[in-house]
Amino acid sequence: MVSRFFQAYRNSSAALLALLWLLLLYIVIAISAEGPAGGQDSWNHYLFARWSLKHPILMLDLWGKPFFTILSAPFAQLGITALYTLNMLATLGTAWITYLSGRKLGMRNPWMLILLFGLQPIILANFHSALTEPTNAFVLVFVIYKLISYRYATAIVIASFLPIIRTEGLVLVAAVLPFLYLKGKLKYIPLLLSGTVIFAILAALISGEWDYFISHNPYFKFESEGKFDPGSGSFWHYAQAQKAITGFWITLLMAVAFFLILDYIYSRIKKRTPHEMSQFVLWLFLPLFGAYFFAHSFIWYAGMMGSHGLIRVFVVVSPVAALIAQYSLHRIMVMDVRLLNRAIKTITTAVASLIAINGAGVLSGFSGNASIPGYPGRQLWFNAIDTIKSMGYDNYVLVHQLPELNVHLDLDPFEDPQKIQESRTQYLWSLDTRAGYDWFPENTVILWDNFHARRDAPMPLDTLRSLGTYKELLHLQHETDSLYDVRVFVHKGFPRQ
Repeated sequence: MVSRFFQAYRNSSAALLALLWLLLLYIVIAISAEGPAGGQDSWNHYLFARWSLKHPILMLDLWGKPFFTILSAPFAQLGITALYTLNMLATLGTAWITYLSGRKLGMRNPWMLILLFGLQPIILANFHSALTEPTNAFVLVFVIYKLISYRYATAIVIASFLPIIRTEGLVLVAAVLPFLYLKGKLKYIPLLLSGTVIFAILAALISGEWDYFISHNPYFKFESEGKFDPGSGSFWHYAQAQKAITGFWITLLMAVAFFLILDYIYSRIKKRTPHEMSQFVLWLFLPLFGAYFFAHSFIWYAGMMGSHGLIRVFVVVSPVAALIAQYSLHRIMVMDVRLLNRAIKTITTAVASLIAINGAGVLSGFSGNASIPGYPGRQLWFNAIDTIKSMGYDNYVLVHQLPELNVHLDLDPFEDPQKIQESRTQYLWSLDTRAGYDWFPENTVILWDNFHARRDAPMPLDTLRSLGTYKELLHLQHETDSLYDVRVFVHKGFPRQ
């Protein structure tokens, strides 16, 4: 009976087994991880969600990402592990909807899409996090699924919220235009603005600022203020990083798909009958991935909008990459060479698994090492906190530049500065270094680390020392690299308890 069931529903059954394989693999990665992917960004997103119920204005914050903050706020009250679970479920959900999209398009063996998506190195390296990319990928593939189902109005309205989920959603929204043109649905273009307009109106009503979406967008502010240098690099940075993004096998299949589409374009020039699946690849999938790839490549090359050249942003379009790769496999399997078709399924499962697991460092999880290493200097932070407490500084206000500390100590960094004694924390960038303008109370303890405090605050050690207001109490040295050193300063007016 079981064998008959699997024979009758072999694609669905294979898809469920593939999803189970991903779940087991993800659990191994999560258990063996020292911390979340994304480092301080993950901790920051958790803090936005954790304290947004107390400070609802945080739900509008474009740095925290409104969609993720609102979605994750209930989970965050249970701790950051709940957000890890949310992102894992979003990743598995994206894998499933990617499979449904391929099945609806009539792709052969669409269950392979679950592996082509879920085993991409960029997915394995980032799903265990409180980052916003996994939920963004879920929304994007849901939009794709609705477009494939010809639910245009629903798809476009949901797509219109992509710029609120992440700023590069503006690029994704624009990339949908060729498909709407092809389908003669240009009347839906105004709907592409609906999500942003709704958010802008709500933000204006709450904040009183009618340009809130522009003036409070951190990436636009980077450009207008010119105070932040995110660095820059080669235009080909992301192309060279494909081993760590999609992996060799999927990258190869995407390259094959490109040539197959060129062949399809030639056939259309010759007035041959249009092929629906190829139409979706040409007018929707390639524009989505291509526009996103080009935009991030240019931004990093130009040193714009705080890019930092981070590769994890490609989590967002990873389901699109999977669909493009599966298109190549479908075209090959249509040849109906039985041995070739079997070989393709075996190769895809084995090669994608091995390349992705190795590329994402997952083998470390199986060997007993951390699948996602934590920040090397974090233990010194907690050693410093223990030392501060042992010295009798019980009523101190802790000033630092480490969101992870606020998570572990459950401190609210968003409280009104007027209530600093109540919140008991502030970030170091709030310290006014002008003579006579230091507003921190006398019971202030500063935890200065040689990386985040110097880079993010930014507060050079010499500047802090030159103020003359704080006494250096402690210097904890990292055993391998002074970059992770930690120093503790106390306000000179703060007596020992």
